[in-house]
Amino acid sequence: MKPTIYVDVLVAVNFFINYFLLLACAKFLSVPAKRWKLAAASGLGAFFSLSIFLPEFPAWATVMIKLLMSAAIVLCAFGFHSWKQFLRNTAAFYLINFGFAGLMLALWYFLAPQGLMIRNSIVYFDISPVLLIILTVICYLIVTLICRITGRQMPKELFCRITIHSGGISCTCNARVDTGNSLREPFSDYPVIVVSRSVIERMLPKSSSTGLRLIPFGVVSGSGLLKAFRPELVLIFYGKKIIEIHKVYIAVSESKLENCDALLNPDILQASG
Repeated sequence: MKPTIYVDVLVAVNFFINYFLLLACAKFLSVPAKRWKLAAASGLGAFFSLSIFLPEFPAWATVMIKLLMSAAIVLCAFGFHSWKQFLRNTAAFYLINFGFAGLMLALWYFLAPQGLMIRNSIVYFDISPVLLIILTVICYLIVTLICRITGRQMPKELFCRITIHSGGISCTCNARVDTGNSLREPFSDYPVIVVSRSVIERMLPKSSSTGLRLIPFGVVSGSGLLKAFRPELVLIFYGKKIIEIHKVYIAVSESKLENCDALLNPDILQASG
């Protein structure tokens, strides 16, 4: 006999699980997640779960629809900064999804295997709210533990101060850890810090022959090239730590940056940690 599907249970379960999946994904990626965006993306996932009531799709259609739904959820939760960032977010979402779902199903199987139904890649099981909370928290704690073991934790401070030393000149400015800044100098693969021109005007090389490089970038509105140079030293005052960075490039932003003077590539903090 086919199990009875209750819409409220279906939507609530999928919203709750999607929220914790995205929260775990943000922690794994070291992405500062806005809770309202996670909630909106979870609501979108809960809405997609209603496809369980549609006739069963062919296997190829199920895969395509699942990919489109996942892309929409990831975009809603984390936005779009670059194709590289988007693909990384999506891959991490799937990785967390598979692990999370496997743990949930395993725990559910040993506790109460009745009432489980899968159609159009949507999972439904009639579960009490208390058991749902317990299972989800257990899975979330396991993912958090894995993140701690592997060292993939979100920076505690999203803002810090940096001092740039180049050519006998130094300047200090406020920097923001920007998860959308994945820029790297193409030849050395060194990470890039984007700094407003007004801050580093005095230390800019006079010509390309004295060390200027061009670094390609891409944003939603288009793409282009940023002038960049390699400083002698960058000091990052991050929390109670002072981090010395030598293998880095400073890119010049011609436009004013929002709420800061520089955008820090989070890979710098990950590597130093």
